[in-house]
Amino acid sequence: MPSLTVDAVRPLLGVMEAAGLAPAHVLRRAGLPTDLFAVPGHGALRLSDYFRICEQMALLGGDESCHVSLRPLMVGTSELVQARLRGCATMAEVMEVLANSYNIIHGHRYNQVQRRGPLISYAIDDADFPYAFDPDDAFVILSLECLLVYVHVLLLSLAPDAGPIPLRSVRTRGPAAGRSHLAFLGVPVKASAGLFGLDYDAALEGVGVTPAQSPVLSARTIYGGVADMLDRIGPIAADTPDIVGRVERELARGRLDQAEVASALGMSVASLRRRLAEAGLAFRDLRARYLNSIARAALEDGGSIADIAETLGFSDGRSFARAFRQWNGVAPGDYRRSAD
Repeated sequence: MPSLTVDAVRPLLGVMEAAGLAPAHVLRRAGLPTDLFAVPGHGALRLSDYFRICEQMALLGGDESCHVSLRPLMVGTSELVQARLRGCATMAEVMEVLANSYNIIHGHRYNQVQRRGPLISYAIDDADFPYAFDPDDAFVILSLECLLVYVHVLLLSLAPDAGPIPLRSVRTRGPAAGRSHLAFLGVPVKASAGLFGLDYDAALEGVGVTPAQSPVLSARTIYGGVADMLDRIGPIAADTPDIVGRVERELARGRLDQAEVASALGMSVASLRRRLAEAGLAFRDLRARYLNSIARAALEDGGSIADIAETLGFSDGRSFARAFRQWNGVAPGDYRRSAD
């Protein structure tokens, strides 16, 4: 499973706080431990979870650039790009439309499709990009490398029956050291290259695509779609000891039905019940715990009871209030007032 060190993405903590986002809320919504950044050292963070954090930062902060750019990208940018890509028939079209879409959004030709002899490349030349950080900051370099991962995973999702995508090399402005999160691509990484790029065999141009089958294009945001695809590429076995954590992660992805969660984990409902029972829990308890954590965070952020009820799938505010009172012993309104 491709991963990063927690230290490598620790700057996200400062970005969240500068944007007025509560890190614990963002991490909770991403299905991650709220104390993720509290532990010093070099713990691992799955690359898919990095994208889930970005998704929640975009949704909660109203900026799909996750505040890395001085020019915010309003929420809905993903939907615009996804809609344009659904009309593509070949990989060449996908690369051209993707580059053109982001160039229009950013107002400059940062993204390019390059054809050089036997290669076709998707390149990102970020010279003069309006970063909110130093362009040579390690976190900026990492962010751009993750954009390359996004592009490659998007291409993979569009042609599931075409066989391996013929990637030949990756280019980065970053140094040679510390690029282990790109190792899962299985190709040479050309460091200190002056720009960022994915170099493919030119034969990729004519490969047909099926946008309707792409989980990236059908996801709520491209970040979330890429996260799900990365988990498909390198899934964690469903019988790992942390079955509770795996279920909580699926709940955070919006899978609130027990059968749906069991299917996502590659097991039967009966097997899921048995494994949770061994951990001393039932699915309904985990589901209630997850919904309650989201409800409490939303109330603390000043969300309306009606909006929270709708977000969590309750039929109306009254049914949500009943459930909240059962979970916490107080009414939602009283809880919100006590949190002020």
